[in-house]
Amino acid sequence: MSRRTNTEVVTDLMGFARSGPLMQAFVLEAISRYAKQVQAADPRLLDSPFLSGAAWQACADEAVAAINKHLGAAP
Repeated sequence: MSRRTNTEVVTDLMGFARSGPLMQAFVLEAISRYAKQVQAADPRLLDSPFLSGAAWQACADEAVAAINKHLGAAP
């Protein structure tokens, strides 16, 4: 059996969780909260040998913008 991709895991959570649509709200809230923490952090503290903190913050910016647009929230 091959390892599932991240996309497959998230798709299954969003579409087939035992908790139903509540899981969708949970996933969006979790992403939003973590992304906002990343946005607020000093990017140098997010640096690692594998990625730059600035790149991680760019991902956070994109996630927050997408979720805000989806939910009709102010930026």
